[in-house]
Amino acid sequence: MSRLRELLRVEGRTLVFILAGLVVLEIGFRAVGDRLSGDVAHMDRIDDIVADLDRADAFKVLFVGNSLIAEGLDPVALEGSLSISLAQPVSVGLVRPDGSSPLEWYYLLDRWVFSEGRTPDLLVIPFGPGHLFDRDARQATFRLAAHHVGNGALSELLSRDLTDFEARSQFFLARVSRTYALRERIQRRALDLVIPDYRELAPLILRRGARTADTGSVTDADAPNPAVGRTRTLQMVQRLTARAGTAGVPVLFLAMPEAELWAVDSAVATMIGDGWPGLLDFRGSLALPPERFPDGEHMDSEGRERFTERLSAELLPTVLRLSEASGG
Repeated sequence: MSRLRELLRVEGRTLVFILAGLVVLEIGFRAVGDRLSGDVAHMDRIDDIVADLDRADAFKVLFVGNSLIAEGLDPVALEGSLSISLAQPVSVGLVRPDGSSPLEWYYLLDRWVFSEGRTPDLLVIPFGPGHLFDRDARQATFRLAAHHVGNGALSELLSRDLTDFEARSQFFLARVSRTYALRERIQRRALDLVIPDYRELAPLILRRGARTADTGSVTDADAPNPAVGRTRTLQMVQRLTARAGTAGVPVLFLAMPEAELWAVDSAVATMIGDGWPGLLDFRGSLALPPERFPDGEHMDSEGRERFTERLSAELLPTVLRLSEASGG
C-alpha cells in the first residue's frame, strides 16, 4: 500500500511538472508566437487593419486574398493615385489569411467585417489558378480556430464545414491552445534551423504542390482512394458573395498576372457572370516579361509598380460609379 502511495506521488509530481511546462509554453507562445512568422503577425493584426479602414473618412476598398496580392500591390500608391483621380480621399486595406482558401476568406470577413458592421464600399477578391475552388476544411482548421472564426459563427462552421469528430476536436484544442495552433510553425522554425535554405525552399515546394492540385482534379488526401478526383465546387465563394450582398457590399474579382498565362475555369467565369462589378482580368494585360516573376507567380518590385499603376486606372470607373451612387 505504501509502495502504491509512493508511486502515485511520483506520478503526480511528474504530471504537475508536465502541466506546468505546458502552461509556460502556452504563456510564451501567446506572448511571442507572432514572431514565428510574418503571416501569423499579419493575421493577428487583421482586426486592427479592418478597424483602421472603417475609421477612415474616405471611400473604402478592402482587398482579401493571398500572397499574390500582398506582394503584387502597393496599397499606399493605389490610395494616392485613386484619391487624386477621384478628387476625394480613398483608403485601401489589404488582409490575407495564410492560405488561398475561400473558406478562410469567408470566416475572416464574417468575424472582422460583417459581424462588426465595418463594411467597405468595395470588396476586391484577387485570385490565381484554382484559388476560388473549395478545399478540405480540415487543411485550415488551426488558422480558423486561432484567427478567423468568431464565436457567433461556431454553429455554422460545425454544422456545415467541420462535420467530423477529429476535425472538431482539433479545432477546439487549437481554439484554447496557441501552442497547439502554432505547432506547424514551430516545426517549420525547427527545420529552418537544421536544414540549409529551408525557409526559402519550403514555400516554393508547398505552392507548387498546391498549384498542381488546383489545376488538375482535386483529391482528398484522406479519401480511401486519393487518385479518384472529386468534383470541384465553388460553394464557399458563393456563400461569401451572398454574405457580402446581404451587407450591401459589391464584390469585384481580380484575376492576377503570373509568368505563364493561365485559364479562368469555365465554372468560375459562369459564377462571376456578367454581373457588376464582375471581373478585372490582369492575366496577360500587363505584358510583363517572365523575369518580373522571380518564382513564376509573384511579381518583383518593378512588376508591383506597374501592376499598381494599371490597377488604379482600371479600378477608377468602378470606384467613381460607387462613390457617385453613395453621394460621395
